[in-house]
Amino acid sequence: MIITDEAILRIPCVNAEPHEIVSIIEQLDKELALSPIKGIGLAAPQINIHKNIAIVRINDTLKINLVNCRIANKYDLEIFDGEGCLSFPGEYVKTMRYQEIHVVDNAVYPYSFIATGLFAVSIQHEVDHLSGRLLVDFSLSSPQKSTDKVRPNDLCPCNSGKKYKRCCKLNINSK
Repeated sequence: MIITDEAILRIPCVNAEPHEIVSIIEQLDKELALSPIKGIGLAAPQINIHKNIAIVRINDTLKINLVNCRIANKYDLEIFDGEGCLSFPGEYVKTMRYQEIHVVDNAVYPYSFIATGLFAVSIQHEVDHLSGRLLVDFSLSSPQKSTDKVRPNDLCPCNSGKKYKRCCKLNINSK
């Protein structure tokens, strides 16, 4: 069953051990398939397993298992309208997400790849879950983030705690 308790979802995850990976991915696939709401990704903490594992299933050919991964580089910060979460059914918000990311997956056999568009947004969403960060943390609809325009001295929408001009704006300008 997919967890909706915000306190449980905010617990940061720890790296998965090799012997845990297959079982957790099978559980994630099962829960995603059983969800009454069609979703494209699920992270282990959403089924009350606090391990760094998530899955993204955009369609039959675009599937990825994320195990002990991190986002190494991010490019092209833009507003994404309509991001939802299976842990917050029926809520769809505007967020600031990167349109291209470089993912380093540290599973049993480490590899890296570039993700773009909806695939990149989905991976960012699931990786956020692994750190205890939730969709509500990224919503531009909240009172402190009520505008689509981010000014240089505003706090960065990525929740780094830095000013936008010293954080994500640097990635945008360094293309």
